[in-house]
Amino acid sequence: MNTIANFPEDPVSDEAKTESVAEPVINLGTTLTVQNIVKLYEKLKQSYSVNNTIEINASQVSSIDTATLQLLVALKKDADKQQKEVVLVEPSLRFIESAGLLGLLEILAIDA
Repeated sequence: MNTIANFPEDPVSDEAKTESVAEPVINLGTTLTVQNIVKLYEKLKQSYSVNNTIEINASQVSSIDTATLQLLVALKKDADKQQKEVVLVEPSLRFIESAGLLGLLEILAIDA
C-alpha cells in the first residue's frame, strides 16, 4: 500500500518543477473525494519534498471522504517522523465533523 511515507526526500525533479511550483500552502477544494485524490497526492508530494512546513488550508471543505482523510493522516504521521511540520489551517466545520467521526482530530492536531 502506498502512503505518504514513500515521498522522496530529494528535491522535485526539474521536469516536475516546470509543471507546477511546490508551494508551502495548499488550499483544499470544496469537495474532496477519491476521484480527485491523485491530484491532491501529487500536490502534497511536491510540496512535501521541498518544504519543511506545509500549511493545508481546509476552510472551504464542504465534503471530504475517508480516503482523503487517510491521505492527510499518512502525511501528518510521516512528517512527524521526518521532522517536518504539517499544519491544517482554518478547518471548516464539515472537515472537523468528518475527522471527528473517524476519531482523527488528535492525529490531525485539530482543536474542536
